Amino acid sequence: MRILMLGWEYPPHIAGGLGIACEGLTRALARQELEIHFIVPQLFGDEDAEHMVLQEPHRRRVPALAKQELTSEEYSLFGEDEAGGSPLRIPALLKPYWNEEDFEYYLSTRSDLKETFQQLADLGSGFFEEETESTEGGAVKKKSGYGPDIFQEIGRFTARVLQSVLPSVGTTKEYDLIHAHDWITFPAGVSLARELQIPLITHVHSLEYDRSGGHHGSERIRGIERLGVTHATKVIAVSHYTKSIIHREHSIPKEKIAVVHNGIYSKEVRNHYSTQWKGKRKVVLFLGRITIQKGPDYFVQAAKRVVEHIPEVLFVMAGTGDMLGKMIRLTHELGISENFHFTGFLKEHEVEQMFSAADLYVMPSVSEPFGISALEAIDFNTPSLISKQSGVAEVLAHSLKFDFWDRDRLSDLIINGLLHEELRKDMVLMAREELKRLRWDTAASKTRELYYDVLS
Repeated sequence: MRILMLGWEYPPHIAGGLGIACEGLTRALARQELEIHFIVPQLFGDEDAEHMVLQEPHRRRVPALAKQELTSEEYSLFGEDEAGGSPLRIPALLKPYWNEEDFEYYLSTRSDLKETFQQLADLGSGFFEEETESTEGGAVKKKSGYGPDIFQEIGRFTARVLQSVLPSVGTTKEYDLIHAHDWITFPAGVSLARELQIPLITHVHSLEYDRSGGHHGSERIRGIERLGVTHATKVIAVSHYTKSIIHREHSIPKEKIAVVHNGIYSKEVRNHYSTQWKGKRKVVLFLGRITIQKGPDYFVQAAKRVVEHIPEVLFVMAGTGDMLGKMIRLTHELGISENFHFTGFLKEHEVEQMFSAADLYVMPSVSEPFGISALEAIDFNTPSLISKQSGVAEVLAHSLKFDFWDRDRLSDLIINGLLHEELRKDMVLMAREELKRLRWDTAASKTRELYYDVLS
């Protein structure tokens, strides 16, 4: 069986858990003798993907008609290969978790790419219409929380995938089905499935509902999500929690949605960096995007009460996001800035060090489709406190849980966890037993069964 997968990132170049999940799932599927062709917008050359074909959208030859549609400046951006074709590469600026402000800020810092995008602006335009609303004075203004450039990015990706895959541009590849990961790839998946007349599976790792902190968010993003889950033959959700939101938000029958929990690879527990990094202080870790979805403000507010009982505790907030500055200011306002350390974005080995150094890991997400970081923390012998509003709460029966908004409950759990070493040991011991059944091979087996069910 040959699967065409569509994604937006692949390790080591990732912005969050989407790329990690794609790597874990594809490696396990390959071990089950499935052939996978995985398309991402751009390759960097250091990806480790010997288990599958990992490629970026391109076309080996540009048809004469397409050449006529490009200006000489646009055409020169790509160059010629030895066969006389023109590989079309997408500068993959869009990250799955960005909003309009993130996109515009990054683009403003890269003048070299800004010129490229201006030259390419029309190549993907028209794929999505602007969403507007009328004001009382009759004026029309933008309504979406995402800017048009983001949708043009998705339009370009969709166009290049179609040009790369469809037989009309000379490809000889044949696929049994398409597996599209998250909303950014859904338009390409729907278009390809329609053209190739093969089944489409859409994999929902997160929703606009989650990213907007439990609110509706952008209607345009919700519209693309609805496009994907409506036209899919089958929908995969990473948790029952996410399945219920898909059903409620997009009116998709529950029987059409299959739940496949994420997995984790078993690692040797690293040597503790505790004595090197923290000294005698107890460490409580928040690790993730510092955005409304992840609940960083609840973490900081709970920390205030913890410090009153354990003055020497150190809270570490690792990551970046649009709420980072606000969180730094909040620690000063609450008088606990001396108890906080903000690390910024961490690389993989730095993440491992942080998990090893922490006494507790806290995931106070407002709405979390899964939450693989809680599993990673446990794999480093660090007990996890997780919000009930997360998919991982379904599979970790022996982790302590709290409602994201219940700061008193969270602070009580942190205080008890820090004061009682035996409690932490018991939590890890029982949770590690649960990890034994949360492997990517298990997720791959369920996914493989879905493939055969869809094809039959």
